[in-house]
Amino acid sequence: SQAFGQTEANFFNAIKSGDMASMEPYMEDNIDFCLFEDQQIMTKKSALNKFKTFLNDHKVLSIDVIHKGTSKNKSSQYKVAKLTTSTDTFRLFVYASGEIGAKTVKEIRIDKF
Repeated sequence: SQAFGQTEANFFNAIKSGDMASMEPYMEDNIDFCLFEDQQIMTKKSALNKFKTFLNDHKVLSIDVIHKGTSKNKSSQYKVAKLTTSTDTFRLFVYASGEIGAKTVKEIRIDKF
């Protein structure tokens, strides 16, 4: 649906602009957040703080969704985006329960591309 595409675009635009307040509504209360090798289950607030620190250190120049998939029963979806920053290029993996929307994002991983 068009609304869903818009929602997903808003989520990735929020990442691009480092707008944590706009990212917050998409995230579940607790989230699996993985920055390189450091993977932890944490509160949404903690994950957003960690993400913000990362984005402050690596100014996003562009973000492009390069791969997406859905589980067989459609209960979850994932997106892989290429995050080009002022310092390096990273792979951003976003896992959501269903389409990216309110309180659906349950896992975010950031790796070197």
